Amino acid sequence: MVKLIIRKGYYGLNVIFFIFLSFTNFLISSAYAGTYLNSAHGSSTYGVNRTSTSTLGYPQGHCVHCHEPHASIEGSEPAPASGNPSNYALFYDNYVSQTDGVCFQCHTDTGSYQSGGLVNRSYSYRAGGWTFDTLNDILEAFSFSSPGSSHNLDDIKTFITGKWNYTADSNPCVACHNPHAATGDPANLPNNPKSSSNRGYPLSRPSQHDKDNNLWGVWGDGTGEKMSDYTANYQAPYRYNSTTTYEPDGSSTQDGSNLTDMVSFCTDCHNTTNTIYSTTLGRNLKYIDWNNEKHGLGDATNTISMDNPYGSVIGKVLACTDCHEPHGSSNQVLLRNEVNGDILTSNITTITSSDCTAPYSDNNKEIGYLCQRCHKDDYDFNTSCQKNRWYYIHHSSSSGDPPYGASMCGSCHISGGGMPSCNSSVSANNCNCCHYHGSSASGRRTF
Repeated sequence: MVKLIIRKGYYGLNVIFFIFLSFTNFLISSAYAGTYLNSAHGSSTYGVNRTSTSTLGYPQGHCVHCHEPHASIEGSEPAPASGNPSNYALFYDNYVSQTDGVCFQCHTDTGSYQSGGLVNRSYSYRAGGWTFDTLNDILEAFSFSSPGSSHNLDDIKTFITGKWNYTADSNPCVACHNPHAATGDPANLPNNPKSSSNRGYPLSRPSQHDKDNNLWGVWGDGTGEKMSDYTANYQAPYRYNSTTTYEPDGSSTQDGSNLTDMVSFCTDCHNTTNTIYSTTLGRNLKYIDWNNEKHGLGDATNTISMDNPYGSVIGKVLACTDCHEPHGSSNQVLLRNEVNGDILTSNITTITSSDCTAPYSDNNKEIGYLCQRCHKDDYDFNTSCQKNRWYYIHHSSSSGDPPYGASMCGSCHISGGGMPSCNSSVSANNCNCCHYHGSSASGRRTF
């Protein structure tokens, strides 16, 4: 049909338009099941449905809602920002900046070109069940800046260019998502947390990227792709306001057999080999050795004092999304606002702290609130003490953890203030001075 159009240029516009529709509909009908037709974009019931193209008769889920083979379709729609036809025949420039590109033209709750707008909730909402979270679209998630944080899309684009079949024209969102295969999570229920009966898998591993979208499948839906496949020691955190249901789907499953192997996914990039420069932080990101870190496969040094469901058993492993949002957060370093059944309460008492001179200091005030969600603080040992204070776990043998000696005071504490206690006025460095990916102190791993 295409060759006929080229040779027979005298055919009228209506004939060419009819042939084009027939050709594109053929492409849709011959797509492989399990890829585009079953994806969040390709669904005939809740897939892509751009207003200006749906009014021309294109059905929901049709390719033309994103791709315009003839560079432009008449109607009320955005023109490519560059003034030229966009890469991949997209209706808008593939990628412009952190908050501008073809994905953000639809993945926003206001001003979306998708009919009715698009709601995409945070991980704390979807997996944690914290329905009070107001973050509700991807553009908002990538718009967080200090004191919040977002994955830097420019940095991602720089990093993937030349790796794994990505090119300088690749959209950084495609580093983690195959738009022709990703499924809704949960599907078509944006204002509901995940459930065991309504699950989706939006991720595709960057290291498995293939230009043939039928070969580059979603990650997490198959055998060998679950946290329980990564380790037998995974422990799921509680869901919000519960001690009987667990992430990610609100069921009683705790071993990660219902959770995507997020460690293998994230360590495609964040590992001990790749150097990733962070424009936001002005430095290279820390190397992450999940085989040896205490939150990974490396056991705690000795005993450990934990809140449930972790208890005092050494060797429990976390998934990256147990603590971090994937896109953006109102906290620093992508920290979730809800962790292990409750929120990171910012109005609890904090130690008077100072910026440290450790190798990596981002003056992170939230990390103490994060630690408090799983680790026992002074209040857990003695209710007369303040919350988010850490005297017992660092200095008292009654916590079960080996205490640090008095000779080390100057390494962590600002001079003056007398001997420490759970309610003393002794100041200390921020938690992240000693606790960060790859950190150690006095021969002990501290993260």
